[in-house]
Amino acid sequence: MTFSKRYTVPATILAIASLFAYTIVLADTASTSVTVGNSAPVTSAASFNGGTNITLIENTLVHATGTVTVTDANGCSTITGVTAKFYLASTSNSGSNCSYDGNICYTSTCVATTTGNQCTGGGDTSVQYDCGFAVWYNTTATDSGTWATSIWSFAATSTDGSASHVATNTAQTIEVNTLNALNVTSSIAYGTVPANTDTGSTNQTTTVTNTGNNALDTEISGDDMCTDYPGCSGSTMQSEQQEYSLNSFTYGAGTDLTNSAVTVETVLAKPTATTSAVTDDVLWGIGVPNGQTAGSYTGQNTFTAVND
Repeated sequence: MTFSKRYTVPATILAIASLFAYTIVLADTASTSVTVGNSAPVTSAASFNGGTNITLIENTLVHATGTVTVTDANGCSTITGVTAKFYLASTSNSGSNCSYDGNICYTSTCVATTTGNQCTGGGDTSVQYDCGFAVWYNTTATDSGTWATSIWSFAATSTDGSASHVATNTAQTIEVNTLNALNVTSSIAYGTVPANTDTGSTNQTTTVTNTGNNALDTEISGDDMCTDYPGCSGSTMQSEQQEYSLNSFTYGAGTDLTNSAVTVETVLAKPTATTSAVTDDVLWGIGVPNGQTAGSYTGQNTFTAVND
């Protein structure tokens, strides 16, 4: 016969053993840090005047606009400024290092648009800027003449702190069109000249001013003068009774005015500043034929700008 002996494990030993059945974990922390750097803005989608050429207006200015999109990874509200230039370039849209000059370089401080892609803040990263230019009548033409192989370029520079980026309207070819234009004294008043006499060495002066962007000569023609101009059903005096010259003259030594335009070699260079007029004088005299009916005669002389 086999006998077995049972042993009873004390409770204290069981309790101690149970402590070794679990892993004890103590929590700890690690701090984190990062510096978000300033991202340079990206200037794109530069466009000027809707891609169309500039047509000037004599003796004044026209308004032209450029647009550009600026994207900044830090948010569009961090953009500190956008400036732009519209300038005479060579044959490509490159380079923008010029200062204001009404002949070859215009500058603009652009503003965030109020009608297009606006900056809404927060996570918005892109915004459109509008750039305005006042382009004067003496701006250098590139459609023909001396600068016919050149173009006008638009360049916009966006800035965010110390970072900046430039974009040009590389997809566009913009010309400034030639403007042949002049302004002339509004009247030629000979006063009272009896029949069978002339104005002798007394000349009337018309001042011709170049109000365009090209060197000019002047075509001159005239209507007959009559007592009921422009109908001229009454007494009439032929245009040829008037004479003109670029210098002072005594009647009989000038050039007869005709109904057909004649080119006169006026010295009208291209204006280089709106504050400095380019002018030349045309002097006039008249002879009244013997037998001409007394009365007040009026007419009109026409001055037309043509290429020098």
